[in-house]
Amino acid sequence: MGRTFEEVASGEMDALYQGALFLCGGSTAQAETLVVDAVMLSFQEHAADADPEQTRRWFEARLVRSFLRRARSRAGDDRPPPVGRDTVDPMAFEDLGAERLFQAAGSLPPGPRSALWLVLLRRWSRADAAAAMEIDEERLKGMLGYRDALMKELLASRRPRGGREAL
Repeated sequence: MGRTFEEVASGEMDALYQGALFLCGGSTAQAETLVVDAVMLSFQEHAADADPEQTRRWFEARLVRSFLRRARSRAGDDRPPPVGRDTVDPMAFEDLGAERLFQAAGSLPPGPRSALWLVLLRRWSRADAAAAMEIDEERLKGMLGYRDALMKELLASRRPRGGREAL
């Protein structure tokens, strides 16, 4: 017997809200509105017999589509910034909290923000993420170039006003 929509949605709500916070740059009001929008649009398409992994990905795709639909109503630039040769030590991110990640994500355009959330944080394949975002894989690959910009923004948020690392 399949699960009801309410059971499925309530089981995914925390993860969807965390994703919405990332997509909305940490704005709780916008994240709540985005989750409600995505869940309400999903109600009519619910498949009661889907397995939990398919259901999770189904909700995540709807969340991203809702976010991108909202973002399209505002002009945006999805071109990747020029990337320098600076490399960032992944260990520098160990003590950064989710709130800083959400705020740093808010500095990115909507397309790259969605691509990074799906591919890096939710571990979707590039092909699946491109399909969910309704773009080709080459464009998605370009959007993933924003990873370095996100990392630099995160590290900059750790520095005190004097510009030195707070390590």
